[in-house]
Amino acid sequence: MRRSSYGAFLVAFGLVLGAGVYADTGSASNRGPSALEQSMGDLQWGWTPKQVYRHLKKNIEASYHEAISKTTDAIEEDRIRHKMAQESAQIRDSYFEFDGTPSAYDSGYLKGEFTHRNGESLIRVRTKGTQDYFFFIKERLWKRYRAFDASVFEGATFAQFGSALQQRYGKAKKKSRSLVAGSEPTQWYEWRESRVLARAVDNNEFYGFYCLILEDPKTVARLGQLRKNKAAPAEASDTLVDMVADESDDDRHADIADRITGEIRRHEAPDVAEKK
Repeated sequence: MRRSSYGAFLVAFGLVLGAGVYADTGSASNRGPSALEQSMGDLQWGWTPKQVYRHLKKNIEASYHEAISKTTDAIEEDRIRHKMAQESAQIRDSYFEFDGTPSAYDSGYLKGEFTHRNGESLIRVRTKGTQDYFFFIKERLWKRYRAFDASVFEGATFAQFGSALQQRYGKAKKKSRSLVAGSEPTQWYEWRESRVLARAVDNNEFYGFYCLILEDPKTVARLGQLRKNKAAPAEASDTLVDMVADESDDDRHADIADRITGEIRRHEAPDVAEKK
């Protein structure tokens, strides 16, 4: 990638990650939330699916506020509100429980990020330039998986992607091996903090994107207890458990996750759906 193109990538990538968040180099005793913590926004580990849904719905409504307030046409306002409601409904309907029912998630890029019959579930949401997955175990948020569309990194190498993340989040450790038993080796960067564990994974060769995964260290440390139904050996993953144990406007890539995971059957989610 040419220097000018790389500069444009850094600007665009910074907008996706969130402006004004850079690596915190202050001492542990006087610094505030780290850049990784800030990247979560108002989300908090331990939230229920309903809390996460309401938070996402509130953000959607805020994004439409200006358009609604500016229009003086009743029909146009109704159209905008309908579109806003559709976005919220898509998030609500994306709720999926891993109760043993086979789905495309079992063989897609999320394989190894969850287990079946252990009270695990997810909510999926489409954002500008990303596909976000919020993972729950025992009804508590413990992981956010963010897949960046190819249009976001615009041909940047994984090294450049990792460099951009390290400029924002601080120095990471680079690793390379299979993340899921039986799969091809891949490379990733990882960060360890007291309140956030993170890894940036190179899924570009097989799936066409890079991703950033944030996890709650406290939940990760207890996964062995929480997951009483163990995954089959071929499905076991190398998640951040090992770390604890060891001490864009162009929408041409908008369907990237759909093309990878395919259409899935969604479960009714009384804890997510709002009461009428």
